[in-house]
Order: sequence, then structure tokens, then C-alpha cells
Amino acid sequence: MKTVMIALALVSINALADVKDPNWANPNAKFDTANNFTFTTTITHRPVDNVQQACEAESRKRGQGGFGYGVDACAFWKDNTCTVITPRRTTHAIFGHEVRHCFQGAFH
Repeated sequence: MKTVMIALALVSINALADVKDPNWANPNAKFDTANNFTFTTTITHRPVDNVQQACEAESRKRGQGGFGYGVDACAFWKDNTCTVITPRRTTHAIFGHEVRHCFQGAFH
């Protein structure tokens, strides 16, 4: 019973995580740019061999404690600067998703 309750809690938390933008994983979904917190930013792109390792390290360096789950790429933003970390070979959807974070922060 305890295991079932924990599993249900995790499913509920994951479902609520996407309430802000339920289409965030759809590479063709349109989104409203009125939600941007900036329209001008400086983006640094860091293509790496090991995305998980690089994203975890950058998160800890910024005092965020790491991800604790697998990531395909990541973005870190502050004021009008943004760092995007992707694999050396990436997709338009992955790169665009991370760049969206640079303008809209934690949109999902």
C-alpha cells in the first residue's frame, strides 16, 4: 500500500509539473511570446560530449544542487545572459527548447 501511494504521488507531481505549458514537449506546438521575461539576451552555447555530467556540474556551480534526473540538454539563465548546454550533435527541437528557456525561464 505504501509503495502504491508513493507511485501515485510521483505521477501526480509529474502531471502538475506540466500545467504551465502542457505542450512543452511537442516540437511543433505554438507558444505565446507574451510570456517572455526578456526579448534581448546573450546566449552562450556549450556543445559537450557528456550532457548529463556538464548539466549537473553547471547546476551545482550555480548553487542549484543538480538535476537528479536524466536530461537531454539544459539551459541556465540570469538577467539577460543564458548558457545552453547540448550534445555536440543535437536537434533543432532540443536546441530550440533550451533557447526558449533563455527567454521564458522555467516554462514547464
